[in-house]
Amino acid sequence: MKSSTIIKLATSAFVAICAISCTKKSTSTTPAPTPTTAAFTFKVDGGAAITVDSATAVLYNLSGGARFMDVYAYKGGAEIMEFHFDPQTGSQTVGNALGAALLTYMESDTSSYDSQSGALNITTCDTTGNKIEGDFNFVGKVYPYTGTTSHTITEGHLVVSKLTRQ
Repeated sequence: MKSSTIIKLATSAFVAICAISCTKKSTSTTPAPTPTTAAFTFKVDGGAAITVDSATAVLYNLSGGARFMDVYAYKGGAEIMEFHFDPQTGSQTVGNALGAALLTYMESDTSSYDSQSGALNITTCDTTGNKIEGDFNFVGKVYPYTGTTSHTITEGHLVVSKLTRQ
């Protein structure tokens, strides 16, 4: 009986020594992340700059293997911008025709303006590091295109760091 008590004490001492020696105390502190100055912004009809609250992107494959990306931007909890484009760097044609990047400004839940012309220049398209950045402008016509009302979107800067894959 004495030997089992000695074995239990020795085992307990060994476990305690291992636990204490495996605990690493850090003497350095983790630096706080540096806030970025880049923001997802744009102007409507030359007004004040609008900065979105959040943006996310969805990367997916179309039939035939082509990749596409959708970007959704929100302000005050409501969707305010939606983009559909080929996820690659460089300039892309903007419009509402097949093959063009489609950019949409949502003025409200019931009023949206689809791009008729404009420019989208993707400067960063890092789908592995989850960073999409670029510049845009477009003229959007109210959907369903029966009216003549339009908005001009200028000085747009796209920044997305949340990306999901489908």
